[in-house]
Amino acid sequence: MRIRWINCVLLGGALLLAGMAGAADFRDDFEGEDLGGQWEVLNPDPDAYIVEGGNLLMIATQAESIDDKVTNLVRLATPLPKGDWVATMQLRIDYQTGRENAFLGLYEDSKNYLLFSVRAISYYEAIRGARLFFVGDKSSKGKKNSFQRVIWGGAGGVPFSQDQPPNPIQIRITKKGRTYLPAVRFEGVAEPVWVEHEKFTSLRQKGGLTLGLFQYADSGGGETSMTVDWINVEEK
Repeated sequence: MRIRWINCVLLGGALLLAGMAGAADFRDDFEGEDLGGQWEVLNPDPDAYIVEGGNLLMIATQAESIDDKVTNLVRLATPLPKGDWVATMQLRIDYQTGRENAFLGLYEDSKNYLLFSVRAISYYEAIRGARLFFVGDKSSKGKKNSFQRVIWGGAGGVPFSQDQPPNPIQIRITKKGRTYLPAVRFEGVAEPVWVEHEKFTSLRQKGGLTLGLFQYADSGGGETSMTVDWINVEEK
């Protein structure tokens, strides 16, 4: 990779390497006691997220939809590189409800987004079994496209216990030209491998890099939590 950056700035635990033509490499290990100024929080609820111990901890307590409103959408205010880039996030999910949806992607508003999620489905519903899915959701002016693939667990009426799914998990987005290729990897296994899924094409990159957590369906009052260890963006 060409070395293009010309200065280095430390902002609230995030390392920003800024260079020519708006290019940027970025990493946040969430040191300190709050999100730095490079982040903005949409639909904020300060009681539902905190930065401490080198992590960003978030909780979700009710069903929400990205097409309507999601609490505490954490969006990078720093522009992404204009060319190709790779964004990677490492997280851990506390599977208490079976309705967990943790995501990384691009978000402009409720009608324009490109999100990739790790989603737990039917955690306590033995009839359907319990599985983790990797889900891609794209909306352009409200026109939608999506996929979902099983990445862990199985059907057959055998629910898993809360601590069985591998943690931590990494979500990666690779932008090459006008295409976005998502991938997921379980770090908590003997031989971690990247599992790639369907690519999306977007002719105009809209929205900033965004992460978050919500329950995609009513859990009957249960609480979901997610810990983000770090997030990294590299120009390619």
